[in-house]
Amino acid sequence: MKHFYYFLSCCLFFCTQVHAQEDPVALAEEYLQQASQIYSQQKEAIEIAKELFVKAAELDPNNVKANWMAGQLYLETINKDQALKYLLRVQEKKPSYRFDIWYQIGRAYHYGLDFNQALDYYKKYEHKVTNDRHYRGRDRVLPEDVRRRIVECNNGKEIINQPARYSVEVLEPGINSVWPDYAPVMNEDETVMIFTSRRQEGNTSADVDKDNFYFEDIFISRKVGGKWGEAENIGPPINTAYHDANIALSADGNRLYLYKDVGRGDIFYSDFVNGEWTEPKFLTDKINSSVYSENSITETSSSDVVFYTSDRPGGFGGIDIYMCIKDDKGRWYKSKSLGPVINTKFDEESPFLAYDGKTLYFSSAGHKGYGGYDIFKSVYDSLKGEWSEPQNLGYPVNTPDDEIYFRASKDGRIGYYSSVREGGLGFTDIFRVKYHGSGKKMSGSELIAQAKKEKERAEIENLSSEESNATNMPSLPVDAKFEAHEMKLMDHAHRIYFNAAQSAIDEVHREELDSIISLLNKYKVLDINISGFASADGNPRYNLQLSQKRALIVLDYFVSHGVPEERIVAQGFGAVKAEGGGDPEENRRADVSIVARE
Repeated sequence: MKHFYYFLSCCLFFCTQVHAQEDPVALAEEYLQQASQIYSQQKEAIEIAKELFVKAAELDPNNVKANWMAGQLYLETINKDQALKYLLRVQEKKPSYRFDIWYQIGRAYHYGLDFNQALDYYKKYEHKVTNDRHYRGRDRVLPEDVRRRIVECNNGKEIINQPARYSVEVLEPGINSVWPDYAPVMNEDETVMIFTSRRQEGNTSADVDKDNFYFEDIFISRKVGGKWGEAENIGPPINTAYHDANIALSADGNRLYLYKDVGRGDIFYSDFVNGEWTEPKFLTDKINSSVYSENSITETSSSDVVFYTSDRPGGFGGIDIYMCIKDDKGRWYKSKSLGPVINTKFDEESPFLAYDGKTLYFSSAGHKGYGGYDIFKSVYDSLKGEWSEPQNLGYPVNTPDDEIYFRASKDGRIGYYSSVREGGLGFTDIFRVKYHGSGKKMSGSELIAQAKKEKERAEIENLSSEESNATNMPSLPVDAKFEAHEMKLMDHAHRIYFNAAQSAIDEVHREELDSIISLLNKYKVLDINISGFASADGNPRYNLQLSQKRALIVLDYFVSHGVPEERIVAQGFGAVKAEGGGDPEENRRADVSIVARE
């Protein structure tokens, strides 16, 4: 298959060179035909097909089909917002080409986080489809679907204005492939990762399914030197010639839960005994049903309670999350739904119970999401016997695309999940999430002000140290005897400026950052907040990504100089909260503030 890609690339290069001087319209048509053939026959070559459709559309902007296909393939892969340019051309050249053209343009704006524009197009399409009730073409999007998109955009406007303290990065080479890779599960100490892939390389079967993807196989990777190693096929008896997918792994890594196409889909398990995996066994008919699908599961550390998903009747709609308890003799009780706080009329998927035994992560197409599946968390209150309102993990963990199969580390600072986004290889890939947050903070200026007040009070009242501590004034988290230059460092945010579209730290700022590092080394309870910004030159998604990169590059500088990552909060705010409407240079920055834990 690699030879096939190389051959295609050579052909593209040769074709471009030979026909460079020819009629661009004719060359565009040639690219269009090549792209159509590749797209219909080689699913894993979708990026090559997309490149050809884009070339055709650029050579002949009036070619409606080329522009439509370029837009559609962007919507099927990564950088979905880049579909906008081509879909707008279709609308301009031939508005009647697709009944749903306004809806698709709305999607492109939606993926670009430009929610206001997306809402305009969604509402135009909603009006159109509502007033043309007799149209039943395949390009008709149902009114209820577009109404859900409208809700998602309104949710997104609120969520994006409160970016979460996370960063997302693609895993090391050797895990992801050009094919779909998803459902990562780890043992408690994060030394083993098992995941599902539809890749060709290393697959048990040489055949493809009806969708032109290879059958699902389960792969395993082990962490060596702090990095995940090359993934290998886990082999029989786990994998067969047909679909095999993992869905959970016990904390000790010795029990692997599987989803198998038995009936409409059931949960099995295999145990790791004497260095080998046992033949997969049916879990229990208290969880599996004969005519409905059960496709994901998570368990408590004691394995006596499981949470799983099912589309059985009696739920709240679609796929719901259920709970089942096992008694001391190993007998399972009747399952029950987690109720309307967790489940919605939309689908809930891939639950994961954190190691604290009370925090449940799951994906949902409902709740307060802003597109596709979003990851939520809810905490169980054992005193009240109820789950908290699910909280969206926010941007950048969630996007308007699908985020699913989230798994958190024992300390909650690292997570792994599946997503389609920039940095991946084209289809669903596995990403690592890092949490860059901490508790409530006191700003440097507040700390200085409090220090001065305590000092003045002590002088006026001539209090002893013991008497001073007995007053109602809250005690300082650090020694109040700051030197003058230290107080100057703490009383304002330090602005680290960047060039346009760049996130590299200029040498001029390094001395200032090094002074902050020295202060942090001296006072161990001082922390830092980093806020990244961007000018309004790009679209909202680009600005948020760039501002996040700027915040993280400053974070990396501190970490590389010995500051523990736990002492740093880093967030990107895009252009939303950037100050200064005049000079865009003022907005291309990261603000570093010194804070203290209260």
